[in-house]
Amino acid sequence: MFYLNQPMFTNYYEFINNVQRAIVDEIEAAKFYRELKKMAPSELHTENIQHAIDDEVKHRNMLTQLYMALTGRPPMVMGAPSSSCNIISEEYREGLLKAFHDELEAAEFYRSMLFSTTSTPIRDILFEIMTDEMEHADRFELLYADIS
Repeated sequence: MFYLNQPMFTNYYEFINNVQRAIVDEIEAAKFYRELKKMAPSELHTENIQHAIDDEVKHRNMLTQLYMALTGRPPMVMGAPSSSCNIISEEYREGLLKAFHDELEAAEFYRSMLFSTTSTPIRDILFEIMTDEMEHADRFELLYADIS
């Protein structure tokens, strides 16, 4: 049932923290994929990885704009811990598998964020990012199968 006085978020502060976390995750994913791209064995692999990089940068920008719209200030991402990019797998194949799993986890994370707000414009942003992440998982799965 729809209520006019329904809050926009199930928990505003948790949502804001998740947006900030997502920005850091998008930055780290782009770094990881740039390293993975250096190891790509063919143009097919390079193009698909570059597509994911471009989307991760787009997501970072969308989430940064969202954060600023909701808080009135830029997100605090300087000095963010580098989790996924500290050491890239020595094996390209393992890197693809890691990317595949990371993208599936990201899609689930964005789905949970999507369900934590009633704002249609915010849900649209999260839906776009979520479906991009699912597409990336498909692309990484294709690349993984291509070298198997």
